[in-house]
Amino acid sequence: MLKEGWKQVTLAEISDSIDYGYTHAASATPEGPKFLRITDIVDGYVDWRSVPHCPVEKHILEKYRLRDGDIVVARTGASTGISYYVKDPPEAIFASYLVRYRIRKDVDPRFVAYYLKSPEFWAYMKGVLGDKSAQPNASATTIGKAPILLPPLPEQRAIAHI
Repeated sequence: MLKEGWKQVTLAEISDSIDYGYTHAASATPEGPKFLRITDIVDGYVDWRSVPHCPVEKHILEKYRLRDGDIVVARTGASTGISYYVKDPPEAIFASYLVRYRIRKDVDPRFVAYYLKSPEFWAYMKGVLGDKSAQPNASATTIGKAPILLPPLPEQRAIAHI
């Protein structure tokens, strides 16, 4: 039985948009926005100073631009399921092996970001990935089916604040 006001949802249900990243080669030349890749996410953090660039046209930049509160999740390789909560990013876009979840305004994205580091999320990921001997991967749809116990917004904020 759920605590009063809590509900069972999926990551997809609380997302305004779910997007695959941009496919392009990174460049060490400081031209264009930063280009966030799976390998730039280390222990849940990003050192933006070491993230390469990617020259892109304006319409590409707008489509793939990372904004405060976005959450990106690795969808392939040994880091499948690793996530990063985007906070005050420089001008940046994200690469194709990441999936961006833009969380609805009535949900605290920090709460969701902490959930994506929880044993419950990792149990779900292990269940969908199984013991793949080849390169593990999960689609945006599969990751989006991750179940989340969602408290009312004031409780989400209180939990995320801790």
